[in-house]
Amino acid sequence: MTFRYFKIFVFLFGLTPNLFAQTNPFAGQWINEKYYNTVMKTKSPMKAFSSYFQSNIVFNKQLKGGHFLGWNFHEGEETILKQVGNGYELWRTEPKEKIGAISIVEADKKIKVGKETFVKIKSTDPTMCLEEMLFEGNYEWNGKPVKFNANGTVTGLSGVKYFFPKCDFIEKILPFDLIVLNKVKDSMTGQNYIYEFKDNNLIIYNIDCQQQDPDTKDCMKGRKGKEKYILKKIAN
Repeated sequence: MTFRYFKIFVFLFGLTPNLFAQTNPFAGQWINEKYYNTVMKTKSPMKAFSSYFQSNIVFNKQLKGGHFLGWNFHEGEETILKQVGNGYELWRTEPKEKIGAISIVEADKKIKVGKETFVKIKSTDPTMCLEEMLFEGNYEWNGKPVKFNANGTVTGLSGVKYFFPKCDFIEKILPFDLIVLNKVKDSMTGQNYIYEFKDNNLIIYNIDCQQQDPDTKDCMKGRKGKEKYILKKIAN
């Protein structure tokens, strides 16, 4: 390479950032629209569980590296973005095959990947979406203010600081929408409850357990018990 062409190469390279260093226009977490719409309509993740397979996609801020495609909020796979002309495609790594071309339906709100459409939420944690979609907001309990936040924290419930609503129903043991409440950020050591949204209320019930796993102490068979909390949603 002559010095002249070397200077041209350096100049062009400086004007054209490496693909892997570019900002990802799809950065963030995207939820399958079928699931999103069913959850918002029924207020029940359990009822919405069978309405999708590709549950969510989490894109990094940079184009380079693995991007996560979730399956039923239970498992998932690492994927890669490929730039094709002026557009992008999402590909599997093993085996190497195209999942689908990506098109923007509504900027920063809705995209289409192959045949599936996804809507964007604020959380980038692939284990969290219901916190924002269903629970986030201000409530009233026994005349006192309670606030559920999109990051999984709650204020105003005595002894409770974190909540973990279940979105994975692959192992469907109890046929209810379930939530774990805890004073520490650990879903495994918290207390399980049943919940439902009725009109303008969020009702959280104790579980009347009829059969318990002798090793894990998990409830294998149970029914809705007494009401633990009745929270009235307050318009923001």
